Order: sequence, then C-alpha cells, then structure tokens
Amino acid sequence: MTGFGKVARSFRQLKINVELRSINSKYLEVSCRLPMIISDRESDIKELIGKKISRGKIYAAVSVDRNSDKKLNLNIQKDIISDYAGLLNQIRNVIKSKEEIKLEHILKFSEIFKVNEDEEIVKHWEDIKKVLVSAIDNLIKMKLREGKILEKDILNRVHAIAVDLKKAEKESNSNIAVAKEKLLSKINSLIADKFQIDKNRLEFEVVMLTDKMDITEEVIRANSHIAYFKNCVKEKELSGRRLNFLVQEINREINTIASKSNNSLISQYVIEMKEELEKIKEQLQNVE
Repeated sequence: MTGFGKVARSFRQLKINVELRSINSKYLEVSCRLPMIISDRESDIKELIGKKISRGKIYAAVSVDRNSDKKLNLNIQKDIISDYAGLLNQIRNVIKSKEEIKLEHILKFSEIFKVNEDEEIVKHWEDIKKVLVSAIDNLIKMKLREGKILEKDILNRVHAIAVDLKKAEKESNSNIAVAKEKLLSKINSLIADKFQIDKNRLEFEVVMLTDKMDITEEVIRANSHIAYFKNCVKEKELSGRRLNFLVQEINREINTIASKSNNSLISQYVIEMKEELEKIKEQLQNVE
C-alpha cells in the first residue's frame, strides 16, 4: 500500500530527519539511504520497520545534521589510502593509461575515513530510533486512511459479484426447466416405438443430464466464501493473505458455473464476475 511518513526533530546538537515511502508489493522489501556514521545500523532499522509493516516496498531515508559548529570527528585511514593508491596504480599499468592518479579518485572510497567511537551521532542512536518509529507510525496512519477507501471499493465489488450470482442462479433454474422440456420433446420425436421405452429410466437420464446444468451448489459455496470474505475484511491479522485465498476459491466456483452453463446470459454474468474479481485481486496487493 502506498504511503508516506516524515518526521524531523532536534535533540541538543543534532537535527534528525527521517522519510519513509511505501509502494505496493506482495512481500516486504526495505531499502535504506543512511549517513555513513550509522550505516551499520541498517539491519536495526529494517527490523524496526518489519515489526510494524508486513508488506510493501519501503524506502527509508535518514539524515543527521548538526545544530552546532562542532566539527565532525573523522580520522583518515593512512594504510587503506596507501592500499587503494597502489591498486589504482596497478590498474593504470594494466590498461596502460597515462592518466595521473588524483585526489578525487581516492575520495570515492568511503573506507578511507574512520569515525571515532565517541562520535556524537552514535551517542544519539536512541534519539534517531525514536524519530524513525514516529515516521513509521505516520506512514501507517496514511496507509490506514487509504485502506478505508480500498475496503469500500472491494466490498462494493464483492456485492456486485453476489448480485450477479443471484441473477445467474435464477437464470439457471429457468434454463433447466426449459432445457428439460426441449430434451424430452426431442427424444420423443426421435423414438418411433414409444411403447418400448422405459419411462422411469428415461426420466432418470433426463434428470441426470439437467442435474449437470444445475449451479445451485456452486452458488451456495461462492456465497459462503463471500460472507467469510466480508468478515475477514474487518480483521487485522493476516487479512490480506486470507482474502487472496478466498478470491481464488470464489474464482473456482465461478469457473465451474461457466463450464456447466450453455446459456449466453449466464456467460455474461460470469464475465462480469471475473472482471470484478480481477480488480479485487489488484486491490488486494495493497492489503497487509
């Protein structure tokens, strides 16, 4: 489900900004853009997000600025700089380049800098975590607002399917009676000696044939799935996965109705129901 959460707060010498963006996805995927100083906290950030959000592609951006003039406490890694310079020289020799190694080439390697363990930002990890949690809560609030709109749309489509099921059942009952009369009439016209016919056996065969056209059981099961679907929409725990399963079951019953029917009007209802189900499937990709 799409959403956005942003929180900015100041703590003594630091100003912390957190932005979270979410787009639709079947599974949870979290990607982070972090300052180098807290890059080792990426797994902690993903864990915090995973505790409250179960689906969607989440983009988390964290920035930390100083409110004071205090200088960043960084040291250079002399040995690492020397190693990188040596590697660049080797590459230059391999490709026979005459280009000089410049400072800008070395600066592209972030490993040449080392932050002291007593760095101010590290001390404020708990503050950063508080801002992150607030941003997650804001994101969830936005997703809940969108969820209400989705719920209304999905329930309207489910209602439309229930209406078409009722129409299809009514048409089927009427169609069976007509088909039965046509079948008996056709059989009678094709048989010359009517006295040799076992009327009970004939009636049984006609009933069996018309029974194959009856969609009552499929309609009852589909309506049962729809009733359960409506109840699950209101639930919070794993409702998205459960609703996806119910849509598959409803679709199965509709396919059986389609295979049993040779009526053009019922086929039209089936097409309408399957269209609504496809739209519901798309919407359910947004539901956690």
